[in-house]
Amino acid sequence: MNARQASRWTLRSILFDKGAVLPAVGGVILYCLFYPLPYLPEVVRNVPVVVADYDASPLSRQIERDLDASQAVVVDGTTRTVEDALPRLQSGDIGGIVVVPPDFDRDVLRGTPTGVTVMANGGYIVVDGTILEAATEVVAETAAPAFAARLLESNVPPAVVTRLARSGPLLVKQPLFNTVQGYASYVVPASMGLIMHQLLIIAICLVVGTWIEGGRWAIASDGRLSFAAFAGMIGGFWLMVFAAIMFWIGFVFWYHDLPRAANLAGAIVFGAMYALAVACVGVALGCWMATRERALQIIGGISIPLLFLSGFAFPVVETLSPPLVWLSHLLPSTPGIQGFIKLNQMGATWSEAQPQVINLTLLIVLYGSLAWWAASRRAPGRVLSGPRPDSNDRGVPAVSSAD
Repeated sequence: MNARQASRWTLRSILFDKGAVLPAVGGVILYCLFYPLPYLPEVVRNVPVVVADYDASPLSRQIERDLDASQAVVVDGTTRTVEDALPRLQSGDIGGIVVVPPDFDRDVLRGTPTGVTVMANGGYIVVDGTILEAATEVVAETAAPAFAARLLESNVPPAVVTRLARSGPLLVKQPLFNTVQGYASYVVPASMGLIMHQLLIIAICLVVGTWIEGGRWAIASDGRLSFAAFAGMIGGFWLMVFAAIMFWIGFVFWYHDLPRAANLAGAIVFGAMYALAVACVGVALGCWMATRERALQIIGGISIPLLFLSGFAFPVVETLSPPLVWLSHLLPSTPGIQGFIKLNQMGATWSEAQPQVINLTLLIVLYGSLAWWAASRRAPGRVLSGPRPDSNDRGVPAVSSAD
């Protein structure tokens, strides 16, 4: 077969194989619809909290009212001690406890160091951060008038107090890329690279496993896999992966209103490179496993380690041992996830994404060579004297070959 015929045969093998169509088409679409749903609220709101008011002063009651008026939290009760609210926190009925210490009002007026304590469940980092941020803003705004009065009593000129009140804050928090500071904008763009990686490698392994189980590959009908036929096969798998990536970049991010198209041309070129790396890895792994069923068992079970090794959840170099760091660079998902975030979400230039581009290029050469070596040895297979029993059952077009 020439390259064009091999590419068409590969695409037909995918489309006629129900097991491969399920992850390659069904999985990509289902993930598009359902995966972002838990994260779409973006920002945590209306977290129930209890105020443990040891002070019972006008200032502490003002803090309670201002907390309840904020969008982030809602005051679900007031107690006089932390012990009274602790059982509700332990049972999950509330998200946190805001503790106003004794003599808080008096200490603020006197200028004595004091503070409000926030207690929360350490297992919910996003919720904890939301409560802490809301309490910090409310306490700062509520205590400001009392602090200004303290300055006036200390014979600070009113003009100075007014200037301090109107002066801008020392730090302005302005997110540049995740502008809504939401969870979906953080998780979904990064997970996209891994989702495509896993689903489509499974699909490729299923198809290659079917070819190996059936004997001689149709694209090597003369008993030898030519380089043109190999290139056509890789091209067919590449087209499937690239189409899925463009579906996510072009439609899914728009549909769910996620950060996108910051450097669209760079993201498309990088997506083409990533698709080629995934296709080569899929063929190499499929030839190594040689059985359809192994794909789901092996590929599906390593998704979480790949996610953590990618470096988007936490810095890999600073937290993992050197062998794991080197391993992460051998996985296409690592430069793929980081490169897509830089180009599609953050608008990086091609030179700024150069480390990921170089890493991905080297992986294409490495896994492309492995795929060629493995496919050349698997393609001749064994000549079958009769019809292939698995072809019609799995939806793969049957091809007869002669000696």
